[in-house]
Amino acid sequence: MTVSYANRGEAFETLIIRSNITYDVKGWAQVEKTDPAIRITQERGNKIIGYKKAKGFVDFFGISNGRALAFEAKTTKNRTSFPLQNIKAHQMETLKKWRDQGAHSFFLIQFEKHFEVYLLTIDQASQWWTHSLAGGRKSIPYEWFRVNCDIVKPKRGVLLDYLGCLQLP
Repeated sequence: MTVSYANRGEAFETLIIRSNITYDVKGWAQVEKTDPAIRITQERGNKIIGYKKAKGFVDFFGISNGRALAFEAKTTKNRTSFPLQNIKAHQMETLKKWRDQGAHSFFLIQFEKHFEVYLLTIDQASQWWTHSLAGGRKSIPYEWFRVNCDIVKPKRGVLLDYLGCLQLP
């Protein structure tokens, strides 16, 4: 199967969806993938003249142990760093708002070449984001992930046990 730029994250998202199904079956969490096909109708008078894609919500949202979850799934082929340009401003803002309301807000970052996934909290991402906007580094080094983030592995019968990294349930 050839993976185009447009769908290169599909395999990663499929792993997350399968993990979410396992969480649901075990009664540990209810987590859903959002619909990426949200469109806004553009009208002129009574006539539809086109559609444009709306700013998306986060990739996944749900609940575990009475606490909300909201996260984005990102993948990179880069071996040495995760480019911050892969994150959109509205994604950062949405995840911060969810955190401010008490949710677990984070990114799952897949380094394809290393076959590794890391959990990057919104607070960690926000520090890098703010620094980059002030003229600092525009990417997060791979080695920084290895030292500062939890690696998401198959555990407890779950393909990608990100809830284990959050110490849930």
